[in-house]
Amino acid sequence: MLEIKDVTKIYPNGVKALDHLNLSIPKGKRTVLLGPSGCGKTTLLRIIAGLEDCTQGTIDRDGLSKISFVFQDDKLLERISVYDNIAYGIDLRTTSKEELKAMVIKNARRVGVESILSQKVSTLSGGQKQRVSLARALMKDPDLLLIDEGLNSLDQRTKADLIQILLSLQEQKGFTLLYVTHDLEEVQQVGNHFIELKKEEE
Repeated sequence: MLEIKDVTKIYPNGVKALDHLNLSIPKGKRTVLLGPSGCGKTTLLRIIAGLEDCTQGTIDRDGLSKISFVFQDDKLLERISVYDNIAYGIDLRTTSKEELKAMVIKNARRVGVESILSQKVSTLSGGQKQRVSLARALMKDPDLLLIDEGLNSLDQRTKADLIQILLSLQEQKGFTLLYVTHDLEEVQQVGNHFIELKKEEE
């Protein structure tokens, strides 16, 4: 169980993004996080991922040490190849070039981008970029995958294809998935556990 205990986040400008939040997120399940803009969903994911500190409270990750994050903005490096984007961030001090190549090909195949590994990211469609982002996230073999509206900009067919890939991978690998979306169809497709955050009244 991923436990969020009494978590508060206040930014330097005085904005309170989270206020004494307590949540339990089941391990190995697919949890969808809902709520209006400004209720702190992205802030919570960033705190869980260790990208931000909370002002107060604790996060008990219960052994979930390998965390990957798929952002709303794909965060890819446009001028380099798909291969190099997927491989980006892997420590070559502990992984040989041969092992790295095998990992990249395996994860590229999983999401359907094996045939475009040599292309520059700047030449790709939105759907292809999101597939690459997902492949890169899978490189860590995560036990916790965070997706922050990562499929929002895609057409419905591409989105449906990627969701099916994601669900299949989650069933195979058994990782914990925490998925943020505003799309009610995605909510029904993705989640087997649901949490709604509410925006604090002004």
